[in-house]
Amino acid sequence: MTGKWKKIAITLIAAAFVLAGCGGGKSDNSGKQAEEEFVVPTDPVTLKFYVNVVRLTDVEYQSIFIDPLKKKYPHITLQKLEGDLGQLVAGGDIPDLIMSDSDWHMPLRELDLPSDLTDLAKKMKIDINKFRPELIQAVRNLNPNGGLEGIPFDMNTGVLFYNKDIFDKFGVPYPKDDMTWYDVLDLSKRLTRQADGIQYIGWDPRFPDHLLSPYSQPFVDPKTNKALIDTPLYRKVLEIFAQVYAQPGYVNGSKYTYGPDGFTTTHIQAMQADWVAKILSDIIGQEAKGNTMNWDMVTDPRFEDTLKKGRHALPEILVIPKGSKHKEQAMQVIEMMTSKEQQIMLTQNGRLTALNDVEVMKQFGAAFPSLKGKNLEAVYKYAPSPSPTPHIADKKVQEIIRAMRKEMAINKKDINTVLREAQEKADKAIAELMAQ
Repeated sequence: MTGKWKKIAITLIAAAFVLAGCGGGKSDNSGKQAEEEFVVPTDPVTLKFYVNVVRLTDVEYQSIFIDPLKKKYPHITLQKLEGDLGQLVAGGDIPDLIMSDSDWHMPLRELDLPSDLTDLAKKMKIDINKFRPELIQAVRNLNPNGGLEGIPFDMNTGVLFYNKDIFDKFGVPYPKDDMTWYDVLDLSKRLTRQADGIQYIGWDPRFPDHLLSPYSQPFVDPKTNKALIDTPLYRKVLEIFAQVYAQPGYVNGSKYTYGPDGFTTTHIQAMQADWVAKILSDIIGQEAKGNTMNWDMVTDPRFEDTLKKGRHALPEILVIPKGSKHKEQAMQVIEMMTSKEQQIMLTQNGRLTALNDVEVMKQFGAAFPSLKGKNLEAVYKYAPSPSPTPHIADKKVQEIIRAMRKEMAINKKDINTVLREAQEKADKAIAELMAQ
């Protein structure tokens, strides 16, 4: 550990000793009394709210945050910030509350934003034990000391969506639960074809790291600070991608990616394996515009050695930055969002609850008639796999991994070359970041 990351670690350790010292000398009884007497001021306050990468439509923002907040905490108003988060922070415009997910947490740490919410959650009587344990563990993985730098309010998991009309058009049997990626590839080869002047695409595999998710392999080896790219697992994945790109008609000029719009909007793509909440949000949004589709879903495909394993645990979390002057009010928003009443509403509207509550889980999609009769059991059929160990360079390495697709599809490089070059580029990027 070097540069500013060493300074951050020292600061965290020093803060831990200060907190421990502040707690000394107090009796258990006085602590309980202070906890019971704590009341959040009800003076009108405006909280700056930032959505970090994750998807939140204007309709969802209004229905999930604004309307419930007016009813429960009318003294709190949310002001949604727009623009680049780094530039906002550099200009002194610090959010009071950030909506993000565990996969996108490291860039927040790079900006030294997240505060540890362990003590504040206890103070505000938020029961951490009510959440799914794998989600809490995923959040604790984000902090070197196991702190709680965010509170989960929903989660995501993977499934394979498919367009029934395209399967019917070409007389191909529908996908089933528990398929392998090779099964999906075989279906794709039968569906990637031209008909009526339209080039149909059987399946867009999206990103190499998606297929590796159940293995819980990190982007960076935490012991060596070297990228984990030129590995047998990524070689196996790229062999699948090579066969996808070899399908006649799949690579068209400079175009080699189609999803998710090819599936949700233009309906030229037969299958899309992706995060549930993201694709459902797109499908429901298109239905609202009258652009409907005859679709269903099955469990996310796997390689043979990870069958019946879910994608890695991916909680969407609410983060309170260190610089917020309204942490207690921000925690009230979190308390509202994680209440059983609010979790039922979220789940009915197509989001997956963060609560370890079967009664809430059973409400999934109940508010949308278009989900009636769908294979909703695929969503909760398998528990998430453990989240991989995070690293501050994760997003830089992920970008390099995803760029391998173009090197294969357009630049026609072989797998050995692509893996070697990506490994070298990633190792250099990690070293430069760690030296800052």
